[in-house]
Amino acid sequence: MGGILIVEDDASLRTVIRMVLEKAGYAVDEARHGAAALDLLREDPPDLVIADRRMPVMTGLELIREMRAQPATAGIPVVLLSGMRDDVDPAERADAVIFKPFEPEDLLRTIRDLLETSGV
Repeated sequence: MGGILIVEDDASLRTVIRMVLEKAGYAVDEARHGAAALDLLREDPPDLVIADRRMPVMTGLELIREMRAQPATAGIPVVLLSGMRDDVDPAERADAVIFKPFEPEDLLRTIRDLLETSGV
């Protein structure tokens, strides 16, 4: 796949993020929760994952744990989206955390920095 995988249960927010990323020139795929994202990750790993902290079926944190446990996905950068500042433990191994609501420019800057650092 390459590109960016958005993992967000809120369809409206998923659409907004997709529009921002596509306008910036990124290829984008989507999943409604972490379990669906794992299927996509196994098929064709993206360059970066944006995952919501709280989702049904499998949360963003559970997704990160699963990704870090698999050699094929362990090194994929993850941006964690969270609605509550006191809800994220830095030890949870996301590469970056963005708090909702956020400015599209902040998300794009974070993505560019992570992709540059990872050599993509």
